[in-house]
Amino acid sequence: MPGNKDISIEPLLNARTPAIAGYVASDQSFDGTSTTYFGFLDREGNWYIQQQVVTGNDIAWRYCKGGNGSYAASWIARVGLSYDYYNVVFPL
Repeated sequence: MPGNKDISIEPLLNARTPAIAGYVASDQSFDGTSTTYFGFLDREGNWYIQQQVVTGNDIAWRYCKGGNGSYAASWIARVGLSYDYYNVVFPL
C-alpha cells in the first residue's frame, strides 16, 4: 500500500493518452487507506479525476470526467463520484 510519500507517476504518464492529452495535474489526495485520487484540468475547465485503488499487489485505475465549471465541487465530492474503466469514460 502506498504511503504519503509514495507518489505514483503513472497518472502523469497517462496524460499522453490521446483522449486526455492537454490535461494537467491539479490535485492529489491520498485517503490514508488504499485509495489515491488525482485531479486533472484542461484550459477550458474540462476535468477528469483518476482513482487509484491498491488491493494487495493489485492496482486499479478508474476515471470520472466532467465539463467546464464543475471541477472544484467534484473534487470535494470525489469519494462519492462514480468511476469506471478508461474506455467507458473516454469512448472513441
